[in-house]
Amino acid sequence: MVLINSAMETRRAQKEEYLKLAEREAEETGIQEAKKREIQEADAEKTAGQEEGEPADSGKEEEGAAGKEADGEKKEEPMIRVLLMDTGYTSCFHPFVSLVFDGQERSYSPDSMETGEDLKITPREGGVQITSIQRQSGSPVYEGSIEISRREEGFLLVNELPLETYLEAVVPSEMPSGYEMEALKAQAVCARTYAWKQMQERKLEEYGADVDDSVNYQVYQNISPQETTTQAVEETRGKILCQNGEPVEAYYFSTSAGVTSTNVIWGADEPASYLKSVPCSFDAQEPWSWWQVEIPWENLEKRAADRLGKEGRLLGVAVTRKEESGAVTGLEVVSEAGSFLLEEEYAIREFLSPQGCVITEKDGTSAEGGTLLPSSYFEIEAAPGTSVVLTGGGYGHGVGMSQNGANQMAARGYTCEEILDYFFKDVEIRTLPLTG
Repeated sequence: MVLINSAMETRRAQKEEYLKLAEREAEETGIQEAKKREIQEADAEKTAGQEEGEPADSGKEEEGAAGKEADGEKKEEPMIRVLLMDTGYTSCFHPFVSLVFDGQERSYSPDSMETGEDLKITPREGGVQITSIQRQSGSPVYEGSIEISRREEGFLLVNELPLETYLEAVVPSEMPSGYEMEALKAQAVCARTYAWKQMQERKLEEYGADVDDSVNYQVYQNISPQETTTQAVEETRGKILCQNGEPVEAYYFSTSAGVTSTNVIWGADEPASYLKSVPCSFDAQEPWSWWQVEIPWENLEKRAADRLGKEGRLLGVAVTRKEESGAVTGLEVVSEAGSFLLEEEYAIREFLSPQGCVITEKDGTSAEGGTLLPSSYFEIEAAPGTSVVLTGGGYGHGVGMSQNGANQMAARGYTCEEILDYFFKDVEIRTLPLTG
Protein backbone atom coordinates (compact mmCIF):
# COMPACT_ATOMS: atom_id res chain seq x y z
CA MET A 1 0.00 0.00 0.00
CA VAL A 2 2.84 2.41 0.81
CA LEU A 3 4.41 1.73 -2.57
CA ILE A 4 1.15 2.26 -4.41
CA ASN A 5 0.46 5.53 -2.58
CA SER A 6 3.99 6.69 -3.31
CA ALA A 7 3.60 5.88 -6.96
CA MET A 8 0.31 7.73 -7.07
CA GLU A 9 1.91 10.79 -5.48
CA THR A 10 4.71 10.64 -8.01
CA ARG A 11 2.24 10.48 -10.88
CA ARG A 12 0.14 13.22 -9.31
CA ALA A 13 2.86 15.85 -9.22
CA GLN A 14 4.49 14.81 -12.51
CA LYS A 15 1.24 15.01 -14.41
CA GLU A 16 0.34 18.35 -12.88
CA GLU A 17 3.17 19.90 -14.85
CA TYR A 18 2.81 17.62 -17.86
CA LEU A 19 -0.68 19.03 -18.40
CA LYS A 20 1.06 22.24 -19.44
CA LEU A 21 2.77 20.31 -22.23
CA ALA A 22 -0.46 18.65 -23.24
CA GLU A 23 -2.16 22.03 -23.35
CA ARG A 24 0.56 23.47 -25.57
CA GLU A 25 0.44 20.47 -27.94
CA ALA A 26 -3.34 20.57 -28.08
CA GLU A 27 -3.30 24.24 -29.02
CA GLU A 28 -0.95 23.51 -31.89
CA THR A 29 -3.23 20.81 -33.26
CA GLY A 30 -6.35 22.89 -32.65
CA ILE A 31 -8.58 21.93 -29.75
CA GLN A 32 -12.05 21.37 -31.01
CA GLU A 33 -15.00 22.78 -29.12
CA ALA A 34 -16.53 20.52 -26.52
CA LYS A 35 -18.50 17.84 -28.29
CA LYS A 36 -22.00 17.43 -26.97
CA ARG A 37 -22.89 13.77 -27.28
CA GLU A 38 -26.49 12.82 -26.68
CA ILE A 39 -27.35 10.29 -23.99
CA GLN A 40 -30.04 7.93 -25.24
CA GLU A 41 -33.38 8.35 -23.50
CA ALA A 42 -34.27 5.77 -20.91
CA ASP A 43 -37.12 3.41 -21.58
CA ALA A 44 -40.26 5.55 -21.57
CA GLU A 45 -42.23 3.31 -19.19
CA LYS A 46 -39.47 3.40 -16.57
CA THR A 47 -38.59 7.11 -16.73
CA ALA A 48 -42.07 8.62 -17.27
CA GLY A 49 -42.74 11.00 -14.44
CA GLN A 50 -39.20 10.78 -13.03
CA GLU A 51 -38.39 13.99 -11.16
CA GLU A 52 -35.20 15.96 -11.74
CA GLY A 53 -32.98 15.51 -8.72
CA GLU A 54 -34.56 12.20 -7.71
CA PRO A 55 -33.12 10.83 -4.44
CA ALA A 56 -30.18 8.51 -5.11
CA ASP A 57 -31.64 5.77 -2.93
CA SER A 58 -35.10 5.85 -4.51
CA GLY A 59 -34.73 2.25 -5.62
CA LYS A 60 -35.98 2.97 -9.15
CA GLU A 61 -34.20 1.09 -11.89
CA GLU A 62 -32.45 3.45 -14.31
CA GLU A 63 -31.17 2.89 -17.81
CA GLY A 64 -28.10 4.69 -19.18
CA ALA A 65 -25.60 4.41 -22.01
CA ALA A 66 -24.49 1.08 -20.54
CA GLY A 67 -28.01 -0.33 -20.36
CA LYS A 68 -28.98 -0.48 -24.01
CA GLU A 69 -31.55 -2.95 -25.18
CA ALA A 70 -30.76 -5.05 -28.22
CA ASP A 71 -33.07 -7.75 -29.52
CA GLY A 72 -34.76 -7.89 -26.13
CA GLU A 73 -31.49 -8.63 -24.29
CA LYS A 74 -29.94 -6.09 -21.94
CA LYS A 75 -26.25 -5.52 -22.60
CA GLU A 76 -24.07 -3.76 -20.09
CA GLU A 77 -20.51 -2.57 -19.66
CA PRO A 78 -18.65 -1.65 -16.49
CA MET A 79 -19.67 1.61 -14.83
CA ILE A 80 -17.09 3.78 -13.12
CA ARG A 81 -17.76 6.29 -10.34
CA VAL A 82 -15.67 9.46 -10.47
CA LEU A 83 -15.33 11.85 -7.53
CA LEU A 84 -15.22 15.39 -8.96
CA MET A 85 -12.74 17.80 -7.38
CA ASP A 86 -13.20 21.56 -7.09
CA THR A 87 -11.85 24.00 -9.66
CA GLY A 88 -8.32 24.10 -8.28
CA TYR A 89 -8.21 20.34 -7.55
CA THR A 90 -7.59 21.24 -3.91
CA SER A 91 -10.58 19.47 -2.36
CA CYS A 92 -13.34 17.01 -3.11
CA PHE A 93 -15.75 19.11 -1.05
CA HIS A 94 -17.66 21.90 -2.80
CA PRO A 95 -19.15 24.91 -0.94
CA PHE A 96 -22.09 24.98 -3.40
CA VAL A 97 -23.16 23.36 -6.66
CA SER A 98 -24.55 24.99 -9.80
CA LEU A 99 -25.46 22.95 -12.86
CA VAL A 100 -27.46 22.86 -16.06
CA PHE A 101 -29.30 19.83 -17.47
CA ASP A 102 -32.28 19.29 -19.75
CA GLY A 103 -32.25 23.03 -20.46
CA GLN A 104 -32.76 24.01 -16.83
CA GLU A 105 -30.47 25.56 -14.24
CA ARG A 106 -30.24 24.25 -10.70
CA SER A 107 -28.27 25.45 -7.68
CA TYR A 108 -27.68 23.76 -4.34
CA SER A 109 -26.35 25.50 -1.24
CA PRO A 110 -26.06 24.55 2.43
CA ASP A 111 -29.42 26.27 2.94
CA SER A 112 -31.18 24.21 0.28
CA MET A 113 -29.92 20.76 1.28
CA GLU A 114 -29.55 19.22 4.69
CA THR A 115 -26.50 17.27 5.80
CA GLY A 116 -26.96 13.62 4.87
CA GLU A 117 -29.29 14.36 1.98
CA ASP A 118 -28.46 12.77 -1.38
CA LEU A 119 -29.70 13.56 -4.88
CA LYS A 120 -29.18 11.79 -8.19
CA ILE A 121 -29.53 13.63 -11.47
CA THR A 122 -29.91 11.66 -14.69
CA PRO A 123 -30.45 13.97 -17.69
CA ARG A 124 -32.62 12.88 -20.58
CA GLU A 125 -30.16 14.27 -23.13
CA GLY A 126 -27.07 16.45 -23.48
CA GLY A 127 -25.34 15.53 -20.23
CA VAL A 128 -24.97 17.64 -17.08
CA GLN A 129 -22.93 20.84 -17.17
CA ILE A 130 -21.53 21.81 -13.79
CA THR A 131 -21.06 25.57 -13.92
CA SER A 132 -19.59 25.79 -10.41
CA ILE A 133 -16.50 23.89 -11.67
CA GLN A 134 -14.00 25.22 -14.19
CA ARG A 135 -11.61 23.10 -16.25
CA GLN A 136 -9.32 23.84 -19.19
CA SER A 137 -12.28 23.64 -21.58
CA GLY A 138 -14.50 25.80 -19.36
CA SER A 139 -17.47 24.49 -17.39
CA PRO A 140 -17.33 20.71 -18.00
CA VAL A 141 -20.22 18.63 -19.31
CA TYR A 142 -20.56 15.13 -17.86
CA GLU A 143 -22.21 12.10 -19.39
CA GLY A 144 -24.07 9.63 -17.23
CA SER A 145 -25.51 10.66 -13.87
CA ILE A 146 -24.39 13.10 -11.18
CA GLU A 147 -24.89 12.29 -7.52
CA ILE A 148 -24.84 15.14 -5.01
CA SER A 149 -24.23 14.35 -1.35
CA ARG A 150 -24.38 16.89 1.45
CA ARG A 151 -21.67 16.38 4.06
CA GLU A 152 -20.62 18.57 6.98
CA GLU A 153 -17.49 19.58 5.05
CA GLY A 154 -19.46 20.50 1.91
CA PHE A 155 -20.97 18.86 -1.15
CA LEU A 156 -19.58 15.70 -2.74
CA LEU A 157 -20.13 15.21 -6.49
CA VAL A 158 -19.87 11.75 -8.03
CA ASN A 159 -20.21 11.16 -11.77
CA GLU A 160 -21.25 7.61 -12.66
CA LEU A 161 -20.87 6.64 -16.32
CA PRO A 162 -19.73 3.79 -18.59
CA LEU A 163 -16.02 3.05 -18.40
CA GLU A 164 -15.50 3.54 -22.14
CA THR A 165 -17.23 6.94 -22.08
CA TYR A 166 -15.04 7.94 -19.14
CA LEU A 167 -11.92 7.02 -21.12
CA GLU A 168 -12.98 9.25 -24.01
CA ALA A 169 -12.49 12.21 -21.66
CA VAL A 170 -9.38 10.80 -19.94
CA VAL A 171 -7.14 10.06 -22.92
CA PRO A 172 -7.11 13.63 -24.38
CA SER A 173 -6.48 14.95 -20.86
CA GLU A 174 -3.44 12.68 -20.49
CA MET A 175 -1.95 12.71 -24.02
CA PRO A 176 -2.17 15.40 -26.74
CA SER A 177 -4.84 14.44 -29.26
CA GLY A 178 -2.48 15.25 -32.14
CA TYR A 179 -0.24 12.29 -31.33
CA GLU A 180 -0.01 9.24 -33.61
CA MET A 181 -3.02 6.91 -33.51
CA GLU A 182 -1.09 3.84 -32.35
CA ALA A 183 0.39 5.88 -29.48
CA LEU A 184 -3.09 7.10 -28.54
CA LYS A 185 -4.30 3.51 -28.58
CA ALA A 186 -1.44 2.44 -26.29
CA GLN A 187 -2.39 5.31 -23.98
CA ALA A 188 -6.02 4.19 -24.03
CA VAL A 189 -5.03 0.63 -23.03
CA CYS A 190 -2.86 1.94 -20.17
CA ALA A 191 -5.61 4.30 -18.99
CA ARG A 192 -8.27 1.57 -19.13
CA THR A 193 -6.02 -0.86 -17.26
CA TYR A 194 -5.33 1.71 -14.55
CA ALA A 195 -9.02 2.59 -14.18
CA TRP A 196 -10.10 -1.05 -14.03
CA LYS A 197 -7.53 -1.82 -11.35
CA GLN A 198 -8.73 1.13 -9.27
CA MET A 199 -12.31 -0.06 -9.62
CA GLN A 200 -11.28 -3.37 -8.05
CA GLU A 201 -9.28 -1.79 -5.23
CA ARG A 202 -12.07 0.62 -4.09
CA LYS A 203 -9.74 3.08 -2.37
CA LEU A 204 -12.33 5.87 -2.42
CA GLU A 205 -15.18 3.76 -1.13
CA GLU A 206 -15.81 6.16 1.76
CA TYR A 207 -16.74 8.77 -0.85
CA GLY A 208 -18.78 6.37 -2.92
CA ALA A 209 -16.28 6.52 -5.80
CA ASP A 210 -13.63 4.48 -7.61
CA VAL A 211 -11.33 7.33 -8.67
CA ASP A 212 -11.25 11.10 -8.62
CA ASP A 213 -10.80 13.33 -11.66
CA SER A 214 -7.42 14.80 -10.70
CA VAL A 215 -3.79 13.85 -11.18
CA ASN A 216 -4.11 11.71 -8.04
CA TYR A 217 -5.60 9.12 -10.38
CA GLN A 218 -6.14 10.10 -14.03
CA VAL A 219 -7.14 13.53 -15.26
CA TYR A 220 -10.73 13.40 -16.50
CA GLN A 221 -12.63 15.98 -18.57
CA ASN A 222 -9.91 18.64 -18.28
CA ILE A 223 -9.91 18.60 -22.08
CA SER A 224 -13.15 17.59 -23.80
CA PRO A 225 -13.27 14.41 -25.93
CA GLN A 226 -11.48 14.77 -29.26
CA GLU A 227 -12.11 12.86 -32.46
CA THR A 228 -8.72 11.11 -32.54
CA THR A 229 -8.67 10.09 -28.89
CA THR A 230 -12.27 8.88 -29.05
CA GLN A 231 -11.28 6.73 -32.03
CA ALA A 232 -8.34 5.33 -30.04
CA VAL A 233 -10.69 4.36 -27.20
CA GLU A 234 -13.17 2.77 -29.61
CA GLU A 235 -10.49 0.78 -31.44
CA THR A 236 -9.16 -0.65 -28.18
CA ARG A 237 -12.57 -1.12 -26.59
CA GLY A 238 -12.34 -3.21 -23.44
CA LYS A 239 -8.64 -4.01 -23.85
CA ILE A 240 -6.39 -4.01 -20.79
CA LEU A 241 -2.78 -4.99 -20.10
CA CYS A 242 -2.40 -8.18 -18.08
CA GLN A 243 0.14 -10.64 -16.76
CA ASN A 244 -1.08 -14.14 -15.91
CA GLY A 245 -4.62 -12.93 -16.44
CA GLU A 246 -4.38 -10.12 -13.88
CA PRO A 247 -4.25 -6.38 -14.71
CA VAL A 248 -0.88 -4.73 -14.13
CA GLU A 249 0.01 -1.25 -12.91
CA ALA A 250 0.30 0.27 -16.38
CA TYR A 251 2.48 3.24 -15.45
CA TYR A 252 3.30 5.92 -17.99
CA PHE A 253 5.19 9.21 -18.03
CA SER A 254 6.09 12.02 -20.43
CA THR A 255 9.69 11.69 -21.64
CA SER A 256 12.62 9.40 -20.89
CA ALA A 257 16.22 10.26 -20.17
CA GLY A 258 17.35 7.57 -22.62
CA VAL A 259 16.32 4.64 -20.47
CA THR A 260 13.23 3.67 -18.44
CA SER A 261 13.16 2.51 -14.84
CA THR A 262 11.13 0.23 -12.57
CA ASN A 263 9.38 0.56 -9.22
CA VAL A 264 12.74 0.06 -7.53
CA ILE A 265 12.97 3.88 -7.55
CA TRP A 266 10.00 3.87 -5.15
CA GLY A 267 11.69 1.55 -2.69
CA ALA A 268 10.79 -1.91 -4.01
CA ASP A 269 13.40 -4.57 -3.25
CA GLU A 270 13.07 -5.87 -6.80
CA PRO A 271 11.16 -4.80 -9.91
CA ALA A 272 7.56 -5.85 -10.35
CA SER A 273 7.39 -8.82 -12.70
CA TYR A 274 5.76 -6.77 -15.47
CA LEU A 275 8.16 -3.82 -15.31
CA LYS A 276 11.54 -3.60 -17.00
CA SER A 277 14.26 -1.06 -17.63
CA VAL A 278 14.78 -0.59 -21.36
CA PRO A 279 16.85 1.80 -23.46
CA CYS A 280 14.65 4.46 -25.04
CA SER A 281 16.18 6.61 -27.75
CA PHE A 282 12.88 7.19 -29.54
CA ASP A 283 12.25 10.43 -27.64
CA ALA A 284 15.89 11.58 -27.68
CA GLN A 285 15.05 14.70 -29.69
CA GLU A 286 12.23 15.82 -27.44
CA PRO A 287 12.85 19.12 -25.60
CA TRP A 288 12.56 17.44 -22.20
CA SER A 289 15.11 14.74 -23.02
CA TRP A 290 17.76 17.14 -21.66
CA TRP A 291 17.41 20.07 -19.29
CA GLN A 292 19.36 22.27 -16.91
CA VAL A 293 18.35 24.46 -14.01
CA GLU A 294 20.13 26.51 -11.34
CA ILE A 295 18.59 26.58 -7.85
CA PRO A 296 19.62 29.21 -5.27
CA TRP A 297 21.42 27.75 -2.26
CA GLU A 298 19.09 29.58 0.10
CA ASN A 299 16.09 27.73 -1.34
CA LEU A 300 17.57 24.37 -0.36
CA GLU A 301 18.77 25.73 2.99
CA LYS A 302 15.21 26.71 3.90
CA ARG A 303 13.84 23.31 2.84
CA ALA A 304 16.47 21.54 4.93
CA ALA A 305 15.54 23.70 7.94
CA ASP A 306 11.85 22.93 7.45
CA ARG A 307 12.57 19.21 7.32
CA LEU A 308 14.84 19.23 10.36
CA GLY A 309 12.61 21.56 12.34
CA LYS A 310 15.42 24.01 13.08
CA GLU A 311 17.55 26.44 11.16
CA GLY A 312 21.18 25.94 10.31
CA ARG A 313 23.60 26.81 7.54
CA LEU A 314 23.41 24.33 4.67
CA LEU A 315 26.80 22.68 4.20
CA GLY A 316 26.31 20.30 1.31
CA VAL A 317 23.99 18.41 -1.04
CA ALA A 318 25.30 15.31 -2.82
CA VAL A 319 24.10 12.25 -4.72
CA THR A 320 24.93 9.06 -2.81
CA ARG A 321 23.27 6.39 -4.94
CA LYS A 322 21.84 5.81 -8.38
CA GLU A 323 19.56 3.04 -9.58
CA GLU A 324 20.81 0.87 -12.44
CA SER A 325 18.94 2.97 -14.99
CA GLY A 326 20.67 6.11 -13.76
CA ALA A 327 17.85 7.48 -11.63
CA VAL A 328 19.05 9.08 -8.40
CA THR A 329 17.80 7.09 -5.41
CA GLY A 330 20.00 8.60 -2.72
CA LEU A 331 20.52 12.28 -1.88
CA GLU A 332 22.41 13.37 1.24
CA VAL A 333 21.72 16.79 2.73
CA VAL A 334 24.05 18.14 5.43
CA SER A 335 23.57 21.28 7.49
CA GLU A 336 24.74 22.69 10.80
CA ALA A 337 21.36 21.69 12.23
CA GLY A 338 21.77 18.06 11.22
CA SER A 339 21.70 15.84 8.17
CA PHE A 340 19.32 13.47 6.41
CA LEU A 341 19.22 11.05 3.49
CA LEU A 342 16.46 11.07 0.89
CA GLU A 343 16.01 7.68 -0.78
CA GLU A 344 12.73 7.89 -2.70
CA GLU A 345 12.28 9.36 -6.15
CA TYR A 346 9.40 11.66 -5.28
CA ALA A 347 11.04 13.00 -2.11
CA ILE A 348 14.26 13.77 -3.98
CA ARG A 349 12.47 15.60 -6.78
CA GLU A 350 10.40 17.53 -4.27
CA PHE A 351 13.41 18.66 -2.22
CA LEU A 352 15.16 19.81 -5.40
CA SER A 353 12.06 21.60 -6.67
CA PRO A 354 12.96 24.27 -9.25
CA GLN A 355 9.90 26.35 -8.38
CA GLY A 356 10.59 30.01 -9.12
CA CYS A 357 13.54 29.08 -11.33
CA VAL A 358 13.89 28.84 -15.11
CA ILE A 359 14.58 25.46 -16.72
CA THR A 360 16.41 25.38 -20.04
CA GLU A 361 15.31 22.55 -22.32
CA LYS A 362 17.26 20.74 -25.03
CA ASP A 363 15.94 22.93 -27.85
CA GLY A 364 16.91 26.09 -25.98
CA THR A 365 13.41 26.98 -24.86
CA SER A 366 12.73 27.98 -21.28
CA ALA A 367 10.13 26.63 -18.89
CA GLU A 368 9.03 27.79 -15.48
CA GLY A 369 10.01 25.35 -12.75
CA GLY A 370 7.30 23.61 -10.76
CA THR A 371 6.94 21.78 -7.48
CA LEU A 372 9.01 18.81 -8.69
CA LEU A 373 12.32 18.47 -10.49
CA PRO A 374 11.50 17.26 -14.05
CA SER A 375 12.95 13.83 -13.27
CA SER A 376 15.33 11.99 -10.96
CA TYR A 377 17.85 11.50 -13.77
CA PHE A 378 20.40 14.24 -13.11
CA GLU A 379 23.92 15.27 -12.16
CA ILE A 380 24.47 17.86 -9.46
CA GLU A 381 27.14 20.57 -9.32
CA ALA A 382 27.07 22.39 -5.99
CA ALA A 383 28.57 25.77 -5.20
CA PRO A 384 27.99 25.99 -1.41
CA GLY A 385 26.50 29.28 -0.37
CA THR A 386 25.59 30.20 -3.94
CA SER A 387 23.57 27.64 -5.85
CA VAL A 388 23.33 24.12 -7.25
CA VAL A 389 23.24 23.45 -10.98
CA LEU A 390 21.28 20.38 -11.97
CA THR A 391 21.77 18.88 -15.43
CA GLY A 392 19.46 16.04 -16.27
CA GLY A 393 17.09 14.40 -18.70
CA GLY A 394 13.54 13.17 -18.97
CA TYR A 395 10.22 14.35 -17.60
CA GLY A 396 8.34 12.28 -15.07
CA HIS A 397 9.12 9.25 -12.95
CA GLY A 398 10.47 7.19 -15.86
CA VAL A 399 8.57 3.99 -15.03
CA GLY A 400 6.61 2.13 -17.69
CA MET A 401 5.71 3.73 -21.01
CA SER A 402 7.26 6.95 -22.26
CA GLN A 403 4.42 8.85 -23.91
CA ASN A 404 6.70 10.79 -26.23
CA GLY A 405 8.68 7.64 -26.89
CA ALA A 406 5.46 5.86 -27.80
CA ASN A 407 4.50 8.67 -30.16
CA GLN A 408 7.81 8.50 -32.00
CA MET A 409 7.61 4.70 -32.15
CA ALA A 410 4.15 4.97 -33.70
CA ALA A 411 5.50 7.46 -36.25
CA ARG A 412 8.06 4.80 -37.25
CA GLY A 413 5.38 2.18 -37.80
CA TYR A 414 5.18 0.41 -34.42
CA THR A 415 1.70 -0.82 -33.49
CA CYS A 416 -0.04 -0.30 -30.17
CA GLU A 417 0.74 -3.88 -29.17
CA GLU A 418 4.43 -3.54 -30.11
CA ILE A 419 4.74 -0.31 -28.12
CA LEU A 420 3.27 -1.86 -24.98
CA ASP A 421 5.37 -5.01 -25.39
CA TYR A 422 8.50 -2.85 -25.63
CA PHE A 423 7.91 -0.97 -22.40
CA PHE A 424 6.38 -3.76 -20.28
CA LYS A 425 7.60 -7.29 -19.53
CA ASP A 426 5.77 -10.57 -20.18
CA VAL A 427 2.39 -8.92 -20.65
CA GLU A 428 -0.57 -9.63 -22.88
CA ILE A 429 -3.62 -7.66 -23.93
CA ARG A 430 -6.91 -9.13 -22.79
CA THR A 431 -10.46 -7.92 -23.21
CA LEU A 432 -12.84 -7.10 -20.41
CA PRO A 433 -16.24 -8.83 -20.63
CA LEU A 434 -17.87 -5.91 -22.41
CA THR A 435 -20.98 -6.81 -24.38
CA GLY A 436 -22.47 -3.37 -24.94
